[in-house]
Amino acid sequence: MDRRGRLARLRDALLTGEEDPAALGLLRIGLVAVFTASLLSHVGSVAEYFSSASPLAGQYARQAFPTRWSLFFTIDDPLAVQAIFAAGVVAHVLWLVGLFTRPAALLSALVWVSMVGRNPLLYAMPDQLHSAMIVWLALMPTGRGLSLDARWRGKGGPVPVWCRRIVQLQLAVVYTSTGLAKHGATWKSEGTAIYFSLVSPYNRHFDLSRVLATLQPYVLRPITWLVLAWEVGFSGFVLAHWLRERWRRVPDLRWLFLGFGVAMHVGIQMMMYVEWFTPLTLACYLAFLRPDEVRRIVRRFARG
Repeated sequence: MDRRGRLARLRDALLTGEEDPAALGLLRIGLVAVFTASLLSHVGSVAEYFSSASPLAGQYARQAFPTRWSLFFTIDDPLAVQAIFAAGVVAHVLWLVGLFTRPAALLSALVWVSMVGRNPLLYAMPDQLHSAMIVWLALMPTGRGLSLDARWRGKGGPVPVWCRRIVQLQLAVVYTSTGLAKHGATWKSEGTAIYFSLVSPYNRHFDLSRVLATLQPYVLRPITWLVLAWEVGFSGFVLAHWLRERWRRVPDLRWLFLGFGVAMHVGIQMMMYVEWFTPLTLACYLAFLRPDEVRRIVRRFARG
């Protein structure tokens, strides 16, 4: 009986239990802010990207992307597509503030799935994380905390623990699979992968080739190896973080792993063209904040 009780408590702490909705509410605000900013970057080119006014339209678009689904394959009139996009912008704003959260979230996800399906050439590998996160978040009860639904419409209440765990697990899959895929000499024996990425004209913001060549043996090479170890080890960090929910003897490694991640992503954003990947990833880090920590942050801001 005691053993079963411990396992049940561990299961509740990790997945099946419930928690204060504040942490999920803050995660919603962070991620949807990024979704909204990314959506608005399409303004001015919506018809040219997603309607019959596109260079690749009609049956040719369907032939080019036969495995894709998009509402804009069926509705392709430029004005209609722009109207749907505008409705998507409104839905994002409602989702951000948590008003009519569930329908707003589903409409937002529908618009994004339709955009990516209609013109996947606009999007790169990092945008797959964007698509995954918007679908995951749309399926969660994100309007129960830090929302107008909770404040005005009485829609508050506890949320399942698994909601934040899914985001944490998604990050672990992204980082660890990426790290395991980096098996060439530039990542291991030579340690030149970051150097070549930073000097590539395709990636860089600035031409700092001479400075970077000087830094390569003493700074960039060890950083390359450290990044590789950090990515592969991220799944172990997430597992330790989950176990710490029941066993406080497990050290809190969040500030070590997430702090390194913040520094890495900010550095990437400053030096390379990655657009929305850094803001999206850092917003996902909010999933590692506990509800009591979020409540303290909210009270601190409320006091001014």
